[in-house]
Amino acid sequence: MPYLSWQEGPKLRRLWLEGPKVLGSDPQRCTLVSPKGGPAVQAILQPEGIHWRFRPLDGAIVHLSGELVPVAGHLLADGDKLGLGSWELGFSLRFPGLDQERFFESPGSLPLPSGAAAAAPLKWVAGLAQGLEQGLLAEEDPSILSKRLLEETCSFLSAHTGLHIRQPRGEAWKIVERVGAAVQDAEPAHSLVEHALRDHTNLLSNDPRVDPRSDSSRPSSPGAGPMLVAPLLLEETRDQGGVESAFVLFRKSGAPGFSPSDLSLLRTAVDLAALAQRLSLVHRRLLSHAELESQLLHVRREIERQDERQGYLLASISHAINRAKILLRRLDIPSAEVIGTQLSAMAHLVEVGQSTDPGLAPPPGNTYTLTQSQTMLIEQWNPLAEGLGLTWDTESPPEGQIWIGGGPVLVALHSLLDPVLLGMPMGSSIPLRWKQESGQWAMDIFLPSNLGRVSPDAWSRGMLASAGVDWRWSDAGLSLICRESQGPSMETQERPMLGLVTEDLGLVTLFQGAADAGELGLFPLEEEPPNPPLPYFEIVVVDARGVRDGVECVRSYRAHPSFATTPILVVRARELDGPELLAAGATDWLADALRWESLHHRLQSLRSHRELQKKGRASERLETVRQMAGTLKHEINNPLAVISLQNELLQRKYPDEPKLAKIAEQVQRIQALMQVLQKMREPGDEEYPGGTNIMKL
Repeated sequence: MPYLSWQEGPKLRRLWLEGPKVLGSDPQRCTLVSPKGGPAVQAILQPEGIHWRFRPLDGAIVHLSGELVPVAGHLLADGDKLGLGSWELGFSLRFPGLDQERFFESPGSLPLPSGAAAAAPLKWVAGLAQGLEQGLLAEEDPSILSKRLLEETCSFLSAHTGLHIRQPRGEAWKIVERVGAAVQDAEPAHSLVEHALRDHTNLLSNDPRVDPRSDSSRPSSPGAGPMLVAPLLLEETRDQGGVESAFVLFRKSGAPGFSPSDLSLLRTAVDLAALAQRLSLVHRRLLSHAELESQLLHVRREIERQDERQGYLLASISHAINRAKILLRRLDIPSAEVIGTQLSAMAHLVEVGQSTDPGLAPPPGNTYTLTQSQTMLIEQWNPLAEGLGLTWDTESPPEGQIWIGGGPVLVALHSLLDPVLLGMPMGSSIPLRWKQESGQWAMDIFLPSNLGRVSPDAWSRGMLASAGVDWRWSDAGLSLICRESQGPSMETQERPMLGLVTEDLGLVTLFQGAADAGELGLFPLEEEPPNPPLPYFEIVVVDARGVRDGVECVRSYRAHPSFATTPILVVRARELDGPELLAAGATDWLADALRWESLHHRLQSLRSHRELQKKGRASERLETVRQMAGTLKHEINNPLAVISLQNELLQRKYPDEPKLAKIAEQVQRIQALMQVLQKMREPGDEEYPGGTNIMKL
């Protein structure tokens, strides 16, 4: 980590550079104040990538290693001297002012000892590596291997105490393993460990009490002896911000000090411990991949068995339908034509079920007027009613809308309504009436009191439940119940929805304009999320002043399965409520007065952010598939080669055996599939209702 250093009388002052620094003599304008008498603002020191740039300000004259610095500034190198009038600063990439013997540090790897005295250390390092290899082959736990490395390092370097410590991000470090005697509470040693973890540097201190890197504000302790620190970043937590880990060695106070060679040996032991962690992580990932492959094969076998069973059942149904059609031709009855039409429809459905084409995904749910709903129902059942001599007794439906989920809802209703119509006496009239209930509309079908009640089959019950259609039997007949909708009707439902949660009707016009500009449909929502199924919501907006409790409203919508990943924007929120809203699940919030332009831009930004998230998830899925393809290729091709070789030898011995040729054919088929997997490129995504997209290979 970079440092600035300067002399104040006999004392060397040092400053760790965490961010930009403005240099000058004015305490109100400068983060680093020079001696009195100089210009108020002289220069700025700021990071630029991995480098630091030194640049003069307001025409000040500053020097770098004795030469004038141009207005554009200069990229600093380790050891540069900065001159600002009578003030001289030193720039260094490591802690300045160390004597390299009692106090030493170096980031990264350190060279091992060399020369005549290096035989014993190198032999010891080779023994550590061999022991680590044996432990990994025996699948020992990484923590056990780390403790063994720490014990052997303490013994070889004659350390009184060895510690393996960890420091989760933003927390104090804790001891994971201790070797040797307990360490006395030495505050200088604590601050040196924190320094090594912060700067990712290997550290040697033979006298922590007077070490320039220790915190002078902490009280000194006579228990602080020579110490070494070698940190590392654990591989398994690197993506989550990291957990710092380090080996720390101590000798007794008054014992001979450590040497830089001792620090390089400790660094080697820490690198071996890190290697054990990484190899263990790789091993766990391989096991996880193997388990996933096993589950995938199991699922495939289950799907194949289900396909076989479904094919058998559909073929049996097809045969029964064909026999019924043949027998129907021999009958001379008035309803023969109606029955034939129904049998043809059944035959078509069986043919669709036997097709290997998965077909289109079910459409999303929609809002229908009561008139549209009644018309669809009558058109669907009119052929059967006419064949049975039944008539419909209807009235003009009232003004209102209902929400019906996607999928073959009318097909599911057949198992409920067909038996009802078949049980009606010939020539009967069937009255249909609508009535409004609490938050829903019911279509009452008045039936004779002696007509038996019907329960739909399991598939139909599940389909009707997912579509939000319920039914209720009473003495008067059957009631079909659907949830009332205040949203747009089916003509405008093709657009994704902008959900608005507010009781302030004055906002509706503003949001309607913003929704139209973004090609969204406006859908009013209550403070409590509605029951599923629901349309696809692109964004949900919560008006903090138009609900009783904005935080609870956001939390309830985020907990709802239909809104778990939907961006939620809170408008007219108080500044102090912002963090709590984000913690409750809000994606963003606006505190200022609403304007059309700011609202439109914020909605567009949220939609763009969601598209980026979709692309990121698609990339992650593709990378997972590619990794799995590589693993499958490696794990399958090896045993496949053995099978192919053995089969070829058997074919030479038994050339007329047809089963061996069949085995060879299947082997070639598997090899061709593996080549297809290996050459796989980025597939497209197929969009499904509800914002779901599925990778299409």
